Amino acid sequence: MKQMKNKENPGLLARITRLKPIPFYISLYCMVLFFLGSCVQKEVKVFCIGDSTMSEYNLEEMDEKYGGTDFPRRGWAMALSAYLNDKAEVRNMAVSGRSSKNFIAQGHWDKVLNEIKEGDFLIIQFGHNDEKSDDPNRFTEPFGEYKENLIRFVKESEALGALPIMATPIARRSFNEEGLPIDTHGDYVTATREAAKEAGVPMIDLNKMTMDYLSELGAEDAKKLFLHVKPGVFENLPEGLEDDTHLSKQGACAVSEMFIEGIEKSDSPLKKYQLANKPECYTIIK
Repeated sequence: MKQMKNKENPGLLARITRLKPIPFYISLYCMVLFFLGSCVQKEVKVFCIGDSTMSEYNLEEMDEKYGGTDFPRRGWAMALSAYLNDKAEVRNMAVSGRSSKNFIAQGHWDKVLNEIKEGDFLIIQFGHNDEKSDDPNRFTEPFGEYKENLIRFVKESEALGALPIMATPIARRSFNEEGLPIDTHGDYVTATREAAKEAGVPMIDLNKMTMDYLSELGAEDAKKLFLHVKPGVFENLPEGLEDDTHLSKQGACAVSEMFIEGIEKSDSPLKKYQLANKPECYTIIK
């Protein structure tokens, strides 16, 4: 029995064979457009080194650990790409729990040096763990080893043609009885400012900026910026969590925006890569 052919619907193969060939120059043009659209050329990388207030977090691992979805802990550099254009790539190499001392000792700094190139940027923010006087593997004297390490980061990155930027450590949510924020970092903030001045690099005073913002918000509203979780939201945190050091999504976005505002007022070439219009960051950051 012969198979009947449907003249109205000859099949995919028949329809393809009836198509007229596309001129080569049109095919080539389309291929180029596709390639350019799928591969945005990155001009620079923005390396971030620091501690848990800045670092990247694996969201799936946190959800599994705490028993829920969308655990809100974020490092502020996780939000930074929301404020930069597509010619800059953020390389967040900050590591939770590290001071300037053991960031070097554990080889994290060497990894940065192996990757950073001429024209790239380096954002340096330590201090939280350098204060740990009970831990000799992390503790540094503010006007001694701490300051020396910051200047080392500058000199060794500049030797490779990179453009370093220092930032003072962000404030914790700590208020006195009068409702005013307390600076818990002491001499480490001053030491950072001195190191930036001596090294001749831009300095973004995130400590002052976050202190001012906390003062504006007040103790209660400031909780939104930090890792405050209500009881029962996460299975493995039945009593909730009140962490006044680490940031929430909203906090990470706020600090990133402060950093960009500081860049706008500085002489850093990084301002070339910021977006013209600031985004609604915490609707973007995941």
